[in-house]
Amino acid sequence: MKIAVPLFGERVAPHFGASSKILLVETIGETTTRKTIWDVGERGAMEIARRLAASGVDTLICGGIERTHKQWLTLQGVHVVDNQKGAAQELLAKMIG
Repeated sequence: MKIAVPLFGERVAPHFGASSKILLVETIGETTTRKTIWDVGERGAMEIARRLAASGVDTLICGGIERTHKQWLTLQGVHVVDNQKGAAQELLAKMIG
């Protein structure tokens, strides 16, 4: 499974598309096999969404997200877990195992 988390420092970004970094975690079962930080810079939310979908992300954990972006991601097969806050690593630990 591939999980993406927009970051604000070490925390989940308060809004999708407002972050310049995305944490991408790949797992098999409850085991993390790879962690990567993507620098998405000043790209817009839709461009970030396209990149996530194209890279095979299964789940997006984020704070707020515009309805159009959430719907588009869902149609691409990405499960969106929105309205999340807190330390990204803690949320990932809960999601993975």
